[in-house]
Amino acid sequence: LFACVCVYCAFSGIGLLCLACRNMQRAEAARQALLVSHPTAQATLLHLDVGNMRSVLRAAEEFKQMCNRLDYLYLNAGIMPNPRVDHKAFYKGLFSSNVVCMFATGEGILTQEDKVTPIGLQEVFATNLFGHFLLVKELEPLLCQIDHNSLVIWRSSNNAQRSAFSLDDIQHQKGREPYSSSKYASDLLSLALNCHYNNRFCKGMHGL
Repeated sequence: LFACVCVYCAFSGIGLLCLACRNMQRAEAARQALLVSHPTAQATLLHLDVGNMRSVLRAAEEFKQMCNRLDYLYLNAGIMPNPRVDHKAFYKGLFSSNVVCMFATGEGILTQEDKVTPIGLQEVFATNLFGHFLLVKELEPLLCQIDHNSLVIWRSSNNAQRSAFSLDDIQHQKGREPYSSSKYASDLLSLALNCHYNNRFCKGMHGL
């Protein structure tokens, strides 16, 4: 689930909550649950698939038509391919110095099968990192305004692993841990966005 919050007027309530999601049925269920606990809330839905760059651009444009400022941006969408056991790596690891770590964390023996999007990006990279980055850049005019501060929260994961990431293969085309790689890369990008936007009336952070 990915969520945007836009405040229309600071003097007339908390504003508008926009839930931007790929699965609109689940998004509507979340909206209804929210309205049960907060009956006076203003909540709307926006279709967004962060793994599809056309969808990202379309959703950003629709949001800009709907709102003229954005106070909170919460980035939480992502995919993780089902892990499989690499039996060859498992038997090899049994006789290595890494055997304890292997059993404790699964490092080196669990592999994930990634896919490629229609425009040639690795699916996990596109969904977990690039789509979010593109969305932030498209919404930048609403986030960075002189008369108010905005907060960007980009969720991470404790599965982010430095060992899975390489600057020479940022999409993880040659690796076996695309999820861990993408989450570590999003941590790096989040820190870079902090440095960039903190000087432009925006605040960014990531959480585990």
